[in-house]
Amino acid sequence: MMISLVGGGGKTTTMFYIGNFFANTGKKVIITTSTHIVKPEKFAEIKSAKELCNISFGDEPVVVGIDEGKKLSSLPLSELEKFKDYADIVLVEADGAKRLPIKIPREENEPVIPEGSDVCIVCMGIDAVGKTLKEKCFRYERAYDIFGWKGNHILTCEDAARILTSKSAGLKGVGDVRTVFVINKADSDTDLQKALEVKKYTEFYCKESGLKNFRVAITSYESNREFCDFDFLTEGK
Repeated sequence: MMISLVGGGGKTTTMFYIGNFFANTGKKVIITTSTHIVKPEKFAEIKSAKELCNISFGDEPVVVGIDEGKKLSSLPLSELEKFKDYADIVLVEADGAKRLPIKIPREENEPVIPEGSDVCIVCMGIDAVGKTLKEKCFRYERAYDIFGWKGNHILTCEDAARILTSKSAGLKGVGDVRTVFVINKADSDTDLQKALEVKKYTEFYCKESGLKNFRVAITSYESNREFCDFDFLTEGK
């Protein structure tokens, strides 16, 4: 199966956490990107999907891509979509947010979600709430066209949920697949309360729009509140 991650803060951490979980259960796990990711210490450079035949899988995910110095870039999407033929779990970082906690994608070419995706994970960092769009939202200029908000608009919990659940923002290009909204960085009790409020509004907007096949996860990798919706990810597989 293929899991694509989009949105803002927490994508890479969540992706590796999920990848390590499944690798430790004996699954063959690949981590890659449809755009760019920071190059880890251990990776395999490949130019085509068939080269995965030569990969040795173990109790850690195998990171693959094209070496571009500080980053790994994507293989052509036509090749990336074949990765499922060679692994049990393929995790794809399908969006970039310049390390900002929340994102509104541009109108064209973002995010880059492979057609073979079975699940999409939409991420945000709770540290966006209470700050201005200009400070914490990547491509904040798009918020005016979609929501009527300018750069000095201070994000509320409800605003964050509106971004996550909008088909022009968090759900742009996601389509009809299982969806997990990850609210990350809920490190303190105050952060957790904000995250729970975002979760409440996210569930409301999803139900209002008819979206049924979703979960909302609250995570803090600093406070041992790790991702745990693994059964939902593999439902029916």
